[in-house]
Amino acid sequence: MAAVAARGKGKGKGKGKRHWRLSGHSKLHIDHVRNDINVTPLVDVMLVLLIIFMLMVLLTGRGQDVNLPAAKNYSAEEDKLQPVVSIDNKGILYVEKTPLGNTKDEAALKEMELQIQAAWAAPKNPEGVGRVYLKADGDVAYELVYPVLTYLNQHMGVQAIDLAVAKAADAGGK
Repeated sequence: MAAVAARGKGKGKGKGKRHWRLSGHSKLHIDHVRNDINVTPLVDVMLVLLIIFMLMVLLTGRGQDVNLPAAKNYSAEEDKLQPVVSIDNKGILYVEKTPLGNTKDEAALKEMELQIQAAWAAPKNPEGVGRVYLKADGDVAYELVYPVLTYLNQHMGVQAIDLAVAKAADAGGK
């Protein structure tokens, strides 16, 4: 009898064993709905969207889209984030993507000066102050580009005018 009592000691249900519960609840019911937001997938999706947005901003060009003339010799100088002045094939003047009017129109040139001065007052890059990036369509007549160049040089005293060109394809395939 003593052997049976010794053998049963500590092995019975609830005798000699401690049961630890991490919460005060009993078993979860299958029909219990958990209404918490799982934040990890949300953060993953938001990071992917942020990366896509950043890439799209890098891929979009600055200024109005124009068909640039091709050139084999060009400078590999880094962009100074200076204001972009564009002239399309019809002779319409743009600062960044804002149309201002015909390049021969004095009011359009004056508005160009005001917008460039405003861009220089709050520069994206201090090295771009006093500089202008000029994008002229390859099909535009020089007589439509000349008034812009002279206005930038004579009236505004621009330190540097960077001309935009497209890289020409090599004929030899190099």
